[in-house]
Amino acid sequence: MLTFPILTYHKVQAIPPAPGYLCNYVLPAQFERQMAALEAWGYTSITLEQWVEIRAGRQKSPKRPIAITFDDGYRSIYENAWPVLRRHGMTATVFLVAGSIGETNHWVKDEAQEQLLNQAEIAEMSADGICFGSHTFTHRPLTALPQTEVLYELMRSRTDLETLLGQPVTSLAYPYNKHNRGVRAIARRAGYRSAVLGRGRLNARWTNPQALMRIAVDTRTTIEEFENRLCHPRFATGL
Repeated sequence: MLTFPILTYHKVQAIPPAPGYLCNYVLPAQFERQMAALEAWGYTSITLEQWVEIRAGRQKSPKRPIAITFDDGYRSIYENAWPVLRRHGMTATVFLVAGSIGETNHWVKDEAQEQLLNQAEIAEMSADGICFGSHTFTHRPLTALPQTEVLYELMRSRTDLETLLGQPVTSLAYPYNKHNRGVRAIARRAGYRSAVLGRGRLNARWTNPQALMRIAVDTRTTIEEFENRLCHPRFATGL
């Protein structure tokens, strides 16, 4: 039975003195070991766009597909994660907050402000095969907004990113994992073919592509836990 794990990362860097949210960090050495393990275990990294095609039967799947994703678009992805991905023949999807490119994570007031990817870094990574998706325009929780603002957040982000990248943007990560049936419907209306959550389970062919589950990885994740989360036979329910 074909399953599809999706990994979630934020920052790949040393932990600062006052990290705020430890769950947002993975050490560079940890990330290196995890990517080496995926390669050794026979995983092939794919994009969410490729999964949509596989799910529809329009593209053949590798034996062990996996998606590697990063939320927010921190510069540490460029500095520390991207070189590791290249060494191990992996691709990834980075979900950008379109209204904050080149700025900092100002939407989090109680965490250290850290630099986000700028346009030149994004263009360089995109030319090398890294995929980019939307994390909305301002990183606000979509379930707390009127429908008109939800549509604005999703449409403005997608169109701005498409202008920057010169190619379609069809994947979305819901900020703070906030979504419901109405938000998912607006995401489809806004042109997104897939969207991901923050909770961790494996996906199956029948998993709703607007509610794909992810496996969170952080500095506390041992390599044994990493392997167990990839192999545990639990599937998303379909929503």
